[in-house]
Formats: sequence, structure tokens, C-alpha cells
Amino acid sequence: MTNAAMTTPTLPAFALLGQPVELSHIERELQALFMDSGVAEDSPNAGGIARASLINLALYNEDQSGLEQDAAVLAELTSEAACRSLLINADTRSEEVSARAWVQAHCQIDRSGEKSVCTEQISFILTGNSPGLLRNVVLANLDSDLPLAFWWRGEFSDAFEERLYSRIDRLLFDSESWESPRNQFIRLIENQQSASSPFVMHDFAFTRLNSTRHAIANAFDRPAIARDLSSLSSVDIRFAKGYRMSAFYLAAWVCAKLDARIDLSQSDRAGITCLSNRKSSPSSFTIRIDELDPERKGTVEVDFQLKESRVEISRCQTRDFIRTLTHRPGAATEEDWLPAKRMTDAALVADILNRAGRNRTHSQVLPLVQELLTL
Repeated sequence: MTNAAMTTPTLPAFALLGQPVELSHIERELQALFMDSGVAEDSPNAGGIARASLINLALYNEDQSGLEQDAAVLAELTSEAACRSLLINADTRSEEVSARAWVQAHCQIDRSGEKSVCTEQISFILTGNSPGLLRNVVLANLDSDLPLAFWWRGEFSDAFEERLYSRIDRLLFDSESWESPRNQFIRLIENQQSASSPFVMHDFAFTRLNSTRHAIANAFDRPAIARDLSSLSSVDIRFAKGYRMSAFYLAAWVCAKLDARIDLSQSDRAGITCLSNRKSSPSSFTIRIDELDPERKGTVEVDFQLKESRVEISRCQTRDFIRTLTHRPGAATEEDWLPAKRMTDAALVADILNRAGRNRTHSQVLPLVQELLTL
């Protein structure tokens, strides 16, 4: 491997990455970033700026066109979250195996305009088809003894190998970006099961449903609706373009909550038949998944048809709220609103890191999602 600090062409996006450094001098340059010699002697930062780090966060992307966006997202994240961040962009099609590095600090500013707490970012541009290069760069630059959250953009490649994923604590990805989700999940589950310390999976396609799942739970928490739950006959899910996986996750989550299984022999893309033996759940119901009207705002909408009631959940078309309409015979339509901020990539990552845990709900629904992907 060569250090390409002097040979890699300078691109406009590189200006977002901070100060270029030799690979062997990364730690020394990071130390220098936090010793601000230009600060006045009476400043709170006269002895250097405080470094904060509770976790290692790595973002990896093999798409060179995403470098500028990735840098902006990490800057937004690390200005609020205490972590050491690694931004890694790889051109695996290049014939030359090389690495180039930059360092920078993202700081919170207090009311007096002083830098208070800062987090550090190390950025790398890798070239060449060398799976071990990614592993070596990551492991050599982690903040020791802190967990590693690894955000993998796009399809998993050969660079996702055992000596790398065995060190990952939380694996973040977005299955909406995959051409073949079923094959990717098969690979991920095999990798997870083979690791001595299995990583926890976090799929953005599932995390985006947090507000919708909250609204559903809130609606069915009402006694009048809960009493009719066993009469559920159909669930209609509509997804916006690019959010098909979220619709599958929602369907799987509904099945799991009702302790139901998918009858593949009676299911197809037009309708999914779910069966349950739980006393309080319907013995059978149908889930239909269709595309959302392009004129509608939001990613996923869902309607529940019960014998005496109908529950409709969708995003408000004018404000950042989830709206729930409950229709019951002989009663006025009930309307409920729950706040639902639009989930940017930075917001999704922050939500995942803040919740932590083993993400058991995702683990429970993933086998059902895999079944749906076979239809």
C-alpha cells in the first residue's frame, strides 16, 4: 500500500475534509488540532480544547459521488454527538492500492462564542481492490476501548470480511438502496452468526417507521379499538417510491405484534395471508401492499379494517405530523396527531445511537421480512 497524499488529484470535495496528513502522523496531527496556540491566555480554552468521544463512528462508501454528502452528514452528526468519526471513501476499481488521509475537528460553540467540546474526524480516500485495506485503516485508527458503530453505504462488497465485521458493535445500513435485498440479508445473517461477537443490525428502512409504529400502537391502545382487534380482516399498506422495504418491515411488524405467521402458499404480491392462533388476535387477515399516490407526501401509509372500525394512519400533507383517523359506527370520526420530524440520514443515525440496545424488535421481524422478499 502506498500513501497517496501527494499523488491523488485534488477534488473540490476534499476541501470539506480538513487538513491533509501522512498516515503515520494522524495521531500527532489530531493532538495539534486540540492545542490552539492562538487562544488568549485568559480564555477557557487556553490549555487546549476538550476532546469528547463516547463511540467510534465509521462511514464507508464505495461511491465517489457521495463524498461531499457524506462529509456534510458526518459534520452534522459530530457537531452534536461525542464520537471519533472515520469517513472512508473507496474506489475499488482503481488499479493502484493507496490511501490518503485528512483530519479535522467539529466543535460545539458556547454562548460566549468559544469552542467548548470538540469531536475529531479522520477522513480517508482509499484506492484499489484490496479488502484488507479497509480493515487495516479502520482498526488502526479507532479510539481504543470504545464501541464501533459502522455505517455502510450501498451494497456490501468483499471489503466486508470477517476480520472487520467481528470488530463491529453496531452495523448501520439502508436496505432501500439495495438491488437485491434478499441476497444481502442472507449474507448479513450468515456473517452475524459466524462472528464471535455478533454485531447488532440497524436498518434505516426500519428506523424510518418509528413514528408510524408509535401512531399504530397509540391507536390500538384505546379500549374501543382494542376490543375489536380480533375482528381485523385486512391491512392496506401504501409506500412511496423508494420505500418498498419500509412497507415490508411494517407488514412484518404487524404480523409479529399479532403473533401471526405468513402463509406463503396463499400469499403473493397482491395479498399476504397471515394466520394466528393467539386468542386475542384474528385467526387470519390479509395484508395488501401497494404504491402510494405520487401526489401524496410521506413514505408509508397504512389502513386497518376491523369489523366495526377502521383506522387510517398517514403523514399530514402540510405539517410534520402523523395523522390517525379512527372511524367507528355511531360515533364521530376521531382525529389524532403525533409529531413526526422528517428523518434525514443524520437524524436516523442519531436516533439509532441514542436508543442503543440490542434492537430486538428488528431481529424479531427480519425473518418475516425475508419471507416477504421471496414473494
